[in-house]
Amino acid sequence: MSNKTSRLPGQPALGTVIGGPSQIFRMWLRGDPLNPMWQRPALLSLLALTSALYMWGLDRNGWANSYYSAAVMAGSEDWTAFFYGSSDPSNAITVDKPPMSLWIMSLSVRLFGLNSWSILLPQALMGVLSVYLLYRMVQKRTDPATGLLAGLFFAVTPVATVMFRYNNPDALLTLLMIGAAYATLEAIDRGKLRWLLVAGALIGAGFLTKQLQVALILPAIALAYGVFARLPVYRKLLHLGAGLLAAVVASGWWLIIAQKADPAQRPFIGGSRSNSIWELTLGYNGLDRLTGEDASHTLSGPSADLYQKLGPGFTRFLQPQFSAQFAWFLPLAIAGVGITIWFAIRRHSTLQQRAFLAFCAAWFICSATVLAMMTGIVHPYYAISTVPALSCLAAFTATHLMRRLASGLVRLASGVVMASCLILGFTTVSRSVSEFPWLPQVLLVAGSLAVAIVILPPVKRQPQAVPALFIGASILLGPTIWSVNTALSPHVGAGVVAGPSTLGIRSDSPDRTQLPTGTPLSFTAVMFGDVPSPIVLERIKASPASVRWATAVVGSETAANYQLDSSRAILPVGGFDGTDPFPTLEQFQTMVHQGNVGSFVIQNLPPLTSDGRGESARIVQWVESNFQPEIIDGTSFYRLTQ
Repeated sequence: MSNKTSRLPGQPALGTVIGGPSQIFRMWLRGDPLNPMWQRPALLSLLALTSALYMWGLDRNGWANSYYSAAVMAGSEDWTAFFYGSSDPSNAITVDKPPMSLWIMSLSVRLFGLNSWSILLPQALMGVLSVYLLYRMVQKRTDPATGLLAGLFFAVTPVATVMFRYNNPDALLTLLMIGAAYATLEAIDRGKLRWLLVAGALIGAGFLTKQLQVALILPAIALAYGVFARLPVYRKLLHLGAGLLAAVVASGWWLIIAQKADPAQRPFIGGSRSNSIWELTLGYNGLDRLTGEDASHTLSGPSADLYQKLGPGFTRFLQPQFSAQFAWFLPLAIAGVGITIWFAIRRHSTLQQRAFLAFCAAWFICSATVLAMMTGIVHPYYAISTVPALSCLAAFTATHLMRRLASGLVRLASGVVMASCLILGFTTVSRSVSEFPWLPQVLLVAGSLAVAIVILPPVKRQPQAVPALFIGASILLGPTIWSVNTALSPHVGAGVVAGPSTLGIRSDSPDRTQLPTGTPLSFTAVMFGDVPSPIVLERIKASPASVRWATAVVGSETAANYQLDSSRAILPVGGFDGTDPFPTLEQFQTMVHQGNVGSFVIQNLPPLTSDGRGESARIVQWVESNFQPEIIDGTSFYRLTQ
């Protein structure tokens, strides 16, 4: 008997490609025949629109946060600077974060040269990948519509838009946290340890990106795996321990090398007081963020008052600085937490779906609580850590409620949620009427109609497509306009925000007149850095090639501006805010006597330096007492070498 598989006359052989390239493309566009016809085209459309939103006109941001761009430049020129995350290619001091996000941007610059696109494009691609991973994670445990809506909510949340168009570490951190969430849920569904090891490795990479901030997702991992993994308790504990070990290995190798290296052979650890990576981890990038000690190191007098307005508590999310960044879908997410609790009590849905909801709820609650209770320096863009979980909960709530509007109780609950979204959105856009004077009225009318559609009984048992689309459009109108405005506006400095000005104020505009009235020049020196004088830049460029640092300035933002514009290594005295004890006066004097520093430039000093506090103030005083200044465009230029 023949072993060949029989086939009907005219039937193509197994593995034969049917049709030409156009048919193959149509089959690819269609996707899995078991999926709805609209699923693959809708996903591709979402990714295309996200790409346009995150990549359009990236170069209008210039160097974005010049602090990190200068470190990227340093890493692209020197491998030691690359490894440690030095802020200058001569390796004086590191940035105040671990270097993983800098590694990616530095490699891009090595390939494509130093420019805005080579620095920022990797960040935008991380955003597109984040949207795709979030879609995959949600649709596997719910349905395609919910997955697409979660990806859409995430993509147009303004703080996500601005961070994936910027060079802060938060873009990579967000991608890694989503990846860890995806891998954890896969580990629960499949019962495979290797997925939990992947999650642990991604957590370790997140630690090398922004240290303890990645820990915001750890309670969600422990809760979801501990409760929903279908394994004996002892194996769950062993698996969680193995995942933690993977995280330690993935991050610990760099920490050990950085800490054990001879301090004289590596740069000073920026942000620390004792040149210690452990201190940076537990202090400036750890507990100090919760207690407010980070602000006491940096700010004094009037500059500290700018942050005292952001008092701790959940009402912080309703303040102008925060609400526009991420709170558009907040009522939906809060309702999603309630649905999660209800599902857990009544054991509704599948175990897989309950694990997903519990994970998202725990992640959202933990991130939001820490963000609400932080004191000291609290940037609104920190809200990015809540956005993935918020988007998942909001999307699930929206689809869950819309499919059950036949119930009067569900209509009432939906009306309350929609009204809350309307009130929050209307309040937010009313604070930006200088750019969009018409938007509050449009949002009020559209939102009111959406609330009415939700509350009134539907004509049929299932809501029609047109009303559902109108409700969705009313929810998405505000954040979409804010995100588009973000993409069309330049953003610079350390205090990046999304959207138009709020009450006429923007903390990241190149036009510094949009800062709050009375903002001290010392504060702008920390957040933006001083604008280099062209004549001073020419003097710096003319410094002898033999000097290690062409000039020295107090504060890393100002040093970064000079470094990027002069293409020379600049010594950032005192690190980011001038408070790091490097170099000491004695070390700086040695540098000068050895001919390693060409000059010293003084414009606007950071707060504590201008108050005469710290090593940087001692250095400024010594330079002013021993060298003759040349005043150039309001800048004091001190030549330190002959």
